[in-house]
Amino acid sequence: MRIAAVADIHGREYLEEFVADLERLEPPDLFLVAGDLTDRNDPKAFEDVAEAIERRVSCPTYGVFGNNEYTGSQKAYRSSRRITFLDDEAVTIRTAGREIRLIGSVGSLDRPTWWQRTNLPGVEKVYEERIAAIDRLLEGNDFRVLMTHYPPTFATMGGEKEAWWPELGSRKLEAVVLRRRPDVVVHGHAHRGIPRATLTAGQQTIEGSGARTSVPVYNVSYFVTHGITVLEV
Repeated sequence: MRIAAVADIHGREYLEEFVADLERLEPPDLFLVAGDLTDRNDPKAFEDVAEAIERRVSCPTYGVFGNNEYTGSQKAYRSSRRITFLDDEAVTIRTAGREIRLIGSVGSLDRPTWWQRTNLPGVEKVYEERIAAIDRLLEGNDFRVLMTHYPPTFATMGGEKEAWWPELGSRKLEAVVLRRRPDVVVHGHAHRGIPRATLTAGQQTIEGSGARTSVPVYNVSYFVTHGITVLEV
């Protein structure tokens, strides 16, 4: 199965390059968009990116919202004809003769940003509840793909300033990933991060017989990859 994944197009910032990449892309079996199709909640830029995907991608296409798709506008973004958005939700997909369970979420931060702390009362509780929801959704031993916007780990932070890591991703969610062991993790948001990391739990007990001993994590932010990431799974 070929999974194509991308994040952080940021509307017109990378639209031209993204369209060119879509033209060259060999048809995938599943297309994932890990948030920030637009920039600063610009609906026209969002539509331009969504239309580019619609014109060139024929396989099932799923996305999650990023911090640039503001909460109050997400209902409108869901009207996209090409992308099915998951918001702390899971869906089972059959494609290329295989069945996978895709779990999608904005993700969580260990420490809300200053803007969030100032403008979103109770955001800490929202993040705690979201971690618990993702934990429940990841339960099982079937083939599972976790897609978030915020990194569910610090392992792919790369060149991001270390003091800011808790405001970019979540080590709390990393503990869930290590315990639940999805087969693939895809995220965006870390613009100065690295494209790939492997999570291992050391001496932690592994749940379930035949469970993975490591979890591959892919940062598919366009700022990092400068292209569409293609995974053969």
